[in-house]
Amino acid sequence: MIPSSGHNENSELRKEARKVDVWTIGPLVLQKQMLMIAAAVAVGYVAMRWRLRSTNAEEKPADRFFEVLLLWLAVWKLSVWVFHPQTGLDSPWSLLYFSGGTEGAWLASFAAAAYVWLRDQKSPSFPINIDSWLVSILVGYTSYRIFELFFSEVNTATTGLIAAAGAAAAGILLRKRPPLELRRMPTFVLAFVVVHVLISTVAVNTWEKAGWGGGQAMDQAGQQTGIGLGQVAPDFELLTLQGQPVKLSDFRGKKVVLNFWATWCPPCRVEMPHMQRFYSEYKDNNVVILSVDATHTEASKIPVQAFVDYWGLTFPVVLDTTGDIGKTYQVTAYPATYVIDEQGKIRKKHPGAMDQAMLEKAVKSF
Repeated sequence: MIPSSGHNENSELRKEARKVDVWTIGPLVLQKQMLMIAAAVAVGYVAMRWRLRSTNAEEKPADRFFEVLLLWLAVWKLSVWVFHPQTGLDSPWSLLYFSGGTEGAWLASFAAAAYVWLRDQKSPSFPINIDSWLVSILVGYTSYRIFELFFSEVNTATTGLIAAAGAAAAGILLRKRPPLELRRMPTFVLAFVVVHVLISTVAVNTWEKAGWGGGQAMDQAGQQTGIGLGQVAPDFELLTLQGQPVKLSDFRGKKVVLNFWATWCPPCRVEMPHMQRFYSEYKDNNVVILSVDATHTEASKIPVQAFVDYWGLTFPVVLDTTGDIGKTYQVTAYPATYVIDEQGKIRKKHPGAMDQAMLEKAVKSF
C-alpha cells in the first residue's frame, strides 16, 4: 500500500510536535514533561481508587494520596538546600525554578515511603494499603512511559519494551484481588524493577549505542539538519555586543551549550550565575556556552550590556535582533537550552532554567 500524502503530512506533524518541549496557550506556557507527569499521577490515582473499590479497608490510602504527593513535592523542592546549597544562596527565588534533582527525588521518595509506613503500619488494612500504593506507582509510571512514546523524543525500542513490561505487570496485578499478606506484591514489583534495569542496561550497550530503535529521534537524525535529538543543529551567524560575527559552526569540535534568554526573564536571571560558574569550570575541557539574547524583545542593546556586565559573563553573547534564530529553534519561552556534541548534533534539550549540576550532568552524558 502506498501511503497518501495526507498520511505523510500527519506523520511529519506528529514528529514536529514531539520536538516542541513547551506548549503555549495564550499567556500560559506549559512544559510538556510536567503535563505528562501530571497526567501519569492522575492515572495512578485512578488506579489506586479502582484497586480499593472492593475492599473494606478502615483507612483508605486514596484519601491521603494528595497529602503524600504534596509531601513528596515539598521535600523534592527543598532538597536543593541539601544537595546544592549554593543554588539557594544565589537567589531566594531559586526554589521556584530548581530542585534537588535526582538525589532530591530519591530523598523525597524515602520521606514519602516513611510517612506512609508510619501512618499505616498499625492498621489492620496495612497489606491492602501497601498493595494499593504499589499498584498506583506501577500504573502511573507505566502511563508516563506510554506518554513518552507518543509525545517525546525517546528511543522507541527501549521505552516501548519498558512500557510493555509495566503494562503486563499492571494487568496481571489488577486482575487479582488485593493480597492479605505483604510478601507477593513487593516481590512482583521488584521483578518489574529488575526487568526494567535489564532492558535499560542492554539498550545502552547495544541498540541505543548502535543507533537502532530510535524511532522519531533516529528518523530525524537521517534528515541531517533540524532541531530533533540526533540532528545537526541549524547553523547561524549573529553579532556580539562588540559587533563581531560569531557562527555556531565556529565551535565544531567542542561541546556547546546553546542558551536562549532575555534580560526581562526572571528564570534567566536566576540561571545566569550557574551558567557563568559552569563555564568558568569547564571552558578548558572542550566546552563552550553560546548565549543568544532575544534582542528583538529588548528595549535596546543597553540593558543587554548592563546584564552581561552585572553578572560578569565571560562566554560569547550574541544578539538575535530579528528573532529568526529563536524561531528556527522553536523557542517559545525563555530560557531554553540545547546541548550540542562535538559533531554539531543535538544531544539534550531543556526548557526552563538549568543549575550548575544539571549543566554538568548534560555535558557528561555523552
